Amino acid sequence: MLNMELIIDFDKIKDPGKKEWLLHTLKLMGISFQATEKPQTIAQYNEDLEAGNAEIESGHFITAEDLKIEACKW
Repeated sequence: MLNMELIIDFDKIKDPGKKEWLLHTLKLMGISFQATEKPQTIAQYNEDLEAGNAEIESGHFITAEDLKIEACKW
């Protein structure tokens, strides 16, 4: 049996959706991995908050009611 170690540097994956997809896929496939990730700085945290607020202010969000309706279609 071949043993391989998979080390993922999550700091290099900028898209949170891709990061989440990768984690779910690896877990689903039963692939063990070791994650390395540096703590987020306060400046990065504030940038994320500002980006999120900008998305909301520009209308890029979904309400809880709309989400329930969409989920029923699945």
